[in-house]
Amino acid sequence: MPDDKLKLVEAGAMLILLKVMQETAVVANADLKKIHGFELTKDARDRLRKLGLIDVREEKRRLYLTVTDKGWSGRWLEFDIEMPVRNLYQNAVIKSQIDVLRRHHAHSRLALSDLYPPLGDEDVQSSPPPPGDLTALVRKAYDNLAAAPGAEVMLRSIRAALPEISRAELDETLIAMNREPGIRVYAEANQKTLTAADRAAAVTIGNQDKHVLTIG
Repeated sequence: MPDDKLKLVEAGAMLILLKVMQETAVVANADLKKIHGFELTKDARDRLRKLGLIDVREEKRRLYLTVTDKGWSGRWLEFDIEMPVRNLYQNAVIKSQIDVLRRHHAHSRLALSDLYPPLGDEDVQSSPPPPGDLTALVRKAYDNLAAAPGAEVMLRSIRAALPEISRAELDETLIAMNREPGIRVYAEANQKTLTAADRAAAVTIGNQDKHVLTIG
């Protein structure tokens, strides 16, 4: 099968894994069936690993799965989906979900990690807001760097513009600002464009690295 095509079961497996990853960064392959009611067969698992969409490691005779940065980027949504001839109703449901996700991803340019945030993020929302002066400094740096309100600014540039703020303080400020209306801190959808500096400047929200700031 060409590398730009997925079987429906493989695409469906990615949807399920993305949902599972909201609860845990790593899942045992056996638990997919035991807890989540889905069995990822060896053929589908090997195919997804070959495409670089998941990582598979073996530990004490158990297989553990996680979605890679490439899987979270959503580029696989651009692949053609090979539809089997049986279970037409079930196939149509999965295909329609993928089509909706594909259109939303293409329009928003968000990485899938922003569409499937870790469920633990609700707990973070109870933390106090950052000091107002740090928020004001980040906003000012963004205004100086952004081509227009709502334009994307890489966190690499924000950090470079605010050398007086420690990494821990700036991370805390960005995480809190991400919960404010009109502000988004999200992962770059096209991971291939990221430089080493972009990756180093990322802030981790939940269990995903975010690289971009927009303030509308």
